[in-house]
Amino acid sequence: MNSKSQVILITGASNGIGRRLALDLAAKGAVVIGCGRSQERLDEMLTEVRHISSSSAAIACDIGQLDQVRVMIAKVLADFGKIDILINNAGIGMRQPFVEMSFEIIEDIMRTNYLGAVYCTHEALPSMIARGRGHIVNISSGAGKIGTLNMAAYSASKFAINGFSESLYHELKPLGIDVSVVCPGPVETNFNRLFADTQPKSPPRLIITPEAVSQAVIALIETKKFEVVVPRWLALMCWFKRMTPNLFRSVSHRAFRRHVVAAKKP
Repeated sequence: MNSKSQVILITGASNGIGRRLALDLAAKGAVVIGCGRSQERLDEMLTEVRHISSSSAAIACDIGQLDQVRVMIAKVLADFGKIDILINNAGIGMRQPFVEMSFEIIEDIMRTNYLGAVYCTHEALPSMIARGRGHIVNISSGAGKIGTLNMAAYSASKFAINGFSESLYHELKPLGIDVSVVCPGPVETNFNRLFADTQPKSPPRLIITPEAVSQAVIALIETKKFEVVVPRWLALMCWFKRMTPNLFRSVSHRAFRRHVVAAKKP
């Protein structure tokens, strides 16, 4: 990947996949700008990244707030002159039965996971269109391909990202702008660690690392492929769902219920 002098904006860069992407892309010569809600965690990330790329930067921003996104994008363009690649990575979630979820949590999930990506993309696009090139990379989830038990709001936000990405692909391709979406399975990040003990967690054997997702994203940027699903077991499940949706739904429902029963055993 020839990232030298490319300006790459990564949302949700203070931890997990975003932090790993910032480090890996900086190592390839990119100018990385990371954004996130916590200035303290961003500063920690930036200290690491600047050991690799001194020209990188960090901006505190809640991407669920349009006014903050406008200020952030304007600052990036003023300071760096362009955005070559926008990686919409920021995301939050909650594993809880839908009927028990508050509207506040549901709205926060949709605002961050979906509207945050919409806001950032909408504000970054005019400069890309003017230059006739750019790349939007949306980090979705396997839960955006397969509806997941007790994750209705999160799955809905990620299904929205997948539809948003596919529609934008057709809209922006003639303008020289690429759109891609990455759908990882359960990742070893705070997102998975912080679920309440009463909620079943993903089996350890199915969890992948932020490093593996970062490498998949970088490979996708290099090839400009539209969609990547990782790891392989998840890609096979998505294929199974496409081929035999009714059978898949029946099998997955039984598997989800067994997982819940197993999680409740002492």
